[in-house]
Amino acid sequence: MGFSNFIARRYYSFKSKWNIVNIISRSASFVLVVAVCAFFVVLSVFSGLKVFGADYSKAFDPDVKVFSKGSKHFYFDAALSEQLTNAPNIAFISKLVEEKVLVKNNENSGFAYLNGVEEQYSSVFDIEKTISVGRWLSPLPGNNEAVVSHALADELSLGLYNYGGGLTVLIPSRKTRNSLLQNPFYSSLYMVSGVFGSSETVDQKNIFVPLASAQNLLGLDHNKISAVAIKLTDPNDNKKTIKKIQEVFGDDFSVKSREELNETYYKMLNAEGLILNLVLGLILIVAMFNTVGAVIILIIEKQKDIKTLYKIGANKTQVSNVFFKHGLYLSFSGGSIGLLLGCLIVFLQEQFGIISLSGTSIPYPVVFDINNFGVVVGWMMLVGTGGALLSLLALKKIKL
Repeated sequence: MGFSNFIARRYYSFKSKWNIVNIISRSASFVLVVAVCAFFVVLSVFSGLKVFGADYSKAFDPDVKVFSKGSKHFYFDAALSEQLTNAPNIAFISKLVEEKVLVKNNENSGFAYLNGVEEQYSSVFDIEKTISVGRWLSPLPGNNEAVVSHALADELSLGLYNYGGGLTVLIPSRKTRNSLLQNPFYSSLYMVSGVFGSSETVDQKNIFVPLASAQNLLGLDHNKISAVAIKLTDPNDNKKTIKKIQEVFGDDFSVKSREELNETYYKMLNAEGLILNLVLGLILIVAMFNTVGAVIILIIEKQKDIKTLYKIGANKTQVSNVFFKHGLYLSFSGGSIGLLLGCLIVFLQEQFGIISLSGTSIPYPVVFDINNFGVVVGWMMLVGTGGALLSLLALKKIKL
């Protein structure tokens, strides 16, 4: 153990004869414990909310989506389907038909987005996890079932299995004849089999019906669809897969990942993450000034000891190292305790869900992320070292 390290540890371990020095040192350590603990917990909560939002988006957005750039519908035959299915990193595919429609039940009406889906839809999307009442569409052919949101069911006074009336979906007539007797709409009646929950306004307007039924209502051939939704085996390795899918479909089609489909949302998350790190870092810097004050008070108290150290042969560098290392001990001891406490809080919440989201039984989402651990340690080392160096300026004010 070096000379400066030995003296610094004694200053840190033993009480000072000045009670104010002990109080300031303990306060500095306590503030760092709280600041670092809060830093890690807030970052973990933010990570948890990101994962919660990403899991929620899996119910309505696929890993990859393919759609035509120039037309609303395109042909997707068996040969193209087989070529896509055999591509690497593709787990499931599902054909979609999408259209804005008019919906009504008795005297209630409104607009919605019709989604014609096939049986594999629930393998590509996690939609079944959001269903709170009833069930998902039956795989039996020829069924006339529909799944709607809570908001739409409430707006149209819909009940399950035709209780309270069925859901009528209408689209404008495709015929061009001008006749007063002609019905201006094509319509189809569906029985609501399930209701899903959603907090997003756009998703609340979605209704899901069998693909064949939607194609029949829209007058589309069975090979004509609006989009192809794809679930990847490894979503983290999607760049090569997207490139391969683009080669299969050609330049007339757009191939987008979930992040590209929600580009604004993910950009906002990244910006919020950066701002959050900067704000929490600033709070840690402010908390570190308590350590600077504690070291400066110690330097003032130990003026006689400093003179003694010089007289027995210590140089300026060694004396500076004594107080520099004392500052590091204060910073890193308080920071380490705070980090361990933060890890304990996050672990307990992640495992036992002690705190729930307001008005629900859903545990507040947190994620123990090693990257957050590294960010907090990095800030702690940077600010702790900077604070210890800043406190050494007080040595220049001492007249020996």
